[in-house]
Amino acid sequence: MASDSTESTGRTLVVPDTADADLLDDPLSSIADIETIERTPLEARLQVIDFTQRVALAFAAREPDDIAIHYVPDGDIHREAERFSFRTLRDNIDRTAALLRNHGIGRHDVVAILMPAVPALYWSILGAMSSGIVFPVNWMLEPTHVLRLLKEAHAKAVIALGPTPGFRIWESLRSIVEELPKHIPIWSVRGPGGAVLAQSDLSLCIARQPGAAEPPERIGGEDIAAYVHSGGTTGFPKIVKLSHRNLSFRHWTLQLASKYVLGEVALHDTPMFHVGGLVGRCLAVLASGAGVVIPSVMGARDKRYIANYWKFVEKYAVTRLSGVPTTLAVLAKSPPQSQDLSTLKPYFITGSTAMPAAVREQFERISGVRVLNSYGLTENTASVAIDPRDGLCKEGSSGIRLPYTQIRVVESGVKDGSVRLCAPNEIGQLQVKGPGLSPGYVNPVHLAASLTVDGWLITGDLGRIDSDGYLFVTGRVKDLIIRGGHNIDPALIEEVLLRSPEVLHAAAIGKPDAHAGELPVAFVQLMPGSQANASGLIAFLAVHMAERAAIPKEIFIVDKIPFTDVGKPSKSALRRETAERTFRTALLEALNLRSEPDRVKVDVDSHTTHGTLVTIRVMNTPIADRSSVLALIEAIMDQYAFAYLVEWE
Repeated sequence: MASDSTESTGRTLVVPDTADADLLDDPLSSIADIETIERTPLEARLQVIDFTQRVALAFAAREPDDIAIHYVPDGDIHREAERFSFRTLRDNIDRTAALLRNHGIGRHDVVAILMPAVPALYWSILGAMSSGIVFPVNWMLEPTHVLRLLKEAHAKAVIALGPTPGFRIWESLRSIVEELPKHIPIWSVRGPGGAVLAQSDLSLCIARQPGAAEPPERIGGEDIAAYVHSGGTTGFPKIVKLSHRNLSFRHWTLQLASKYVLGEVALHDTPMFHVGGLVGRCLAVLASGAGVVIPSVMGARDKRYIANYWKFVEKYAVTRLSGVPTTLAVLAKSPPQSQDLSTLKPYFITGSTAMPAAVREQFERISGVRVLNSYGLTENTASVAIDPRDGLCKEGSSGIRLPYTQIRVVESGVKDGSVRLCAPNEIGQLQVKGPGLSPGYVNPVHLAASLTVDGWLITGDLGRIDSDGYLFVTGRVKDLIIRGGHNIDPALIEEVLLRSPEVLHAAAIGKPDAHAGELPVAFVQLMPGSQANASGLIAFLAVHMAERAAIPKEIFIVDKIPFTDVGKPSKSALRRETAERTFRTALLEALNLRSEPDRVKVDVDSHTTHGTLVTIRVMNTPIADRSSVLALIEAIMDQYAFAYLVEWE
């Protein structure tokens, strides 16, 4: 089903000055190939370090009337797409940059962007990057969190989706505007079915734009191009700085890893406020001279788009698929029905979370395309390692390191500050170094805990590297389930559960336990129509899992597992829910209040000092009885390694 990527002459078509056609034509199958590439200094390969210039060169390599963006707002395969040429896209980027400069936005000023996948997202992001620093913000966050991010970033301007049915972005922004700096310019973008606000509408403003107030400043490699915030799944998001050199290097590596060529068409269905969507799946695509298809403003969250996924591939002659592993798990069980997929290239890159082998095999079988798994971090400008396009894809692996990128595995739990490198296949903490490494965080407080004294990024992930150089990410340090001193990798449980034809999604976490510290439990979302139950799934695990201590004590079947905005199971939410239920059950039993459950409330939240704080609220307890009740609460809670606070109501 896959097409090749060369002219009839066999010469690969690439953007001049930003890609080496001969290098793309060479095989990339092993660490030996990576080491061969590294014999040439990176400076000789990375000639263009201004990322906006890389994009401009890509646009210049396309015919002006070629289509850069196909836009369908609602996943309707029968709707006529709105089309934007490379000429129009380039013009809108330039006009947006000029508008911002004419409003005083300079190289070190931050422009926040709050909008889903509408075409204006592209010229807003690239226009802001041309004039200053772009900061795509998760528009689904609560207004108070958005306000905190805007203040921390010292945003000097905002571009946001205007009043639009189904969205509260504009209303949320207006609710916090009084707490932003006075006279901060805020431009609106009309959404599908939304209103045009004449005074602030971005399209009207750039159409009236006479030109730049002054020539744009020269952009250097160390200049900051973007702020990208972390997912914030374990507390408030951290804002990471990414330089133009970071973005240009990442584009170069991704083009090499996936062999992107001129004229391709990629699906845009992931959010651009996340580093994987922004750098990996959108901006790097354009900088390679490809066009994009926006199939829905909601991306992969739109069920109609997912139902029409293969039809979009056929209709728009898509060359590169898109989807995080959780999306691919759904698509693997919804195969194409006679659609022509011949335009697809031989492989595409996915990431964000681990991909079960069964999902990969099924997806590759129905699509005819190899799935290249990857591992990345916001702090490393996305990718660290990717499956080699011409080599083996090992089950459970995230591939081999990218050129000029270093990964080391160090022993966990060392207290004296020394570093012991782990042997091949020995699990330890992953640390990363290289040109993708961010200059740091907007808040310098985060920096000390993120780097070793010798400059390696502390990823917070556990993993191993085998003798062939393949990286296996086995979990998060914080996600480890520690049962009586025995470390259990949640992935061991999840991978087996996902082999069951009854299971669509699975997430394993540790449940607080007074004796063992933690016990493994799992949350499962079943396939539509499945009648499976918890006892049956535990029996399935007992047959297929060698590690008996890892078999969950409980399985909770839920209608829907919560996911983060980038497709990862929201384990922090599951841990919080499980801990609250565990503590409340134990307290009701100890206080003999099972018949009055509303008298005890338990909240588990992140805390700046304690990490996690359990707040216990007891209702309607006479003052005279509080000492004895408190003693019972302490007897229960002192068995757990959690800080707690008791309140009386």
